[in-house]
Amino acid sequence: MTPNPDRSGRRRRRRVRVAALVHGVGGRGTGVRRLVLDQAAAWATAEDVEVGLFVRCEAGSEDAWRDEPNVVAVRSSGFGIVGRFVARELLSAQLARWRPDVVYLRHSTISPSVIALAIGFPAVVGGDLDDLNELRIRSWPRYWYARVSRDVLLRRARRIMVVTHELARHPSITRYGKPISVFPNTIDLSVYPELAAPANQSPRLVFIGAPHLAWSGVDKIARLAAAFPDWAVDVIGPGADEFPDRPSNLTVHGPLVQDDYLAIMARADVAIGPLALYRKGLSEASALKVTEYLAYGIPVILGSAEVAFPDGAPFLLQLPNTDDSVESSVERIRDFVLTWQGRRVERATIGGIDARTVERARLELIVAAAVR
Repeated sequence: MTPNPDRSGRRRRRRVRVAALVHGVGGRGTGVRRLVLDQAAAWATAEDVEVGLFVRCEAGSEDAWRDEPNVVAVRSSGFGIVGRFVARELLSAQLARWRPDVVYLRHSTISPSVIALAIGFPAVVGGDLDDLNELRIRSWPRYWYARVSRDVLLRRARRIMVVTHELARHPSITRYGKPISVFPNTIDLSVYPELAAPANQSPRLVFIGAPHLAWSGVDKIARLAAAFPDWAVDVIGPGADEFPDRPSNLTVHGPLVQDDYLAIMARADVAIGPLALYRKGLSEASALKVTEYLAYGIPVILGSAEVAFPDGAPFLLQLPNTDDSVESSVERIRDFVLTWQGRRVERATIGGIDARTVERARLELIVAAAVR
């Protein structure tokens, strides 16, 4: 970068412009919105970096993004497939006019303009990149489009960033010969309250997630609740239609925003993470819900390895990544829950998910891609 003189006559380096392109995100209360804003805030603390967020959000959620720090442009995904396509192309044009030094492309549906950005600017591709198996199950046309378009994009990327080591080793990622980095999903711990330990007479468990995601394993949550009828289980996000035969100790709250579900979290002794990752062919995760649970100090039952804690942790119970994981682990679940009942996870033990440290390391590699 060409240095410029400051008022004292000294020459200083021009700030590196980092543009982040984010597609298909929701409004307040969604984990991805929180993740994206936390990332941008952490990057913006770097002295020599200027961050610009370019966001295509779901219709009706525009106000949740406008006027947020580091957000340069927001477009809505309204008016069906055509509207989403037009919004994607216009947003890419706005980003190009911003003239970034490097573009961070958070993985989503890939359109011609996104590929054009990767051709016109140094580009780093990041995100889950684990959706091909899920798309193969849901829609063959979408699967093949995603496969072909991803191939074109990843060939142009200067670096690929994934959320698990499993993905970093996968042939669909390694075949391009690009530098690959693994970063877990993060959270800004400084803005989350450390909840006081509850004093329940019998254990309370909580799950929060999006509706109709098979790999979340909500059917297994119902089986867990049935196995422990004296425990209370709260489910936030999925609706009652996903629990046709739910036991009486399982309460379905449906979608809630943070202000409404915080009291439920405060009552919980233990939280439940994804329990059925095998349904999309994976065995390692970096779940947004798990980072939020831990930010509140709630220990977690998981159905797979958690990338931020490669050696495990006392506050994580990892069940087998199999369909019978609940039934085969009843005693382990009971011991874990009773051990943690009325306790909280110490914040000093979860630094591996703190955006303020992890995201600075990610930013260094993004900036390095600009000057390669």
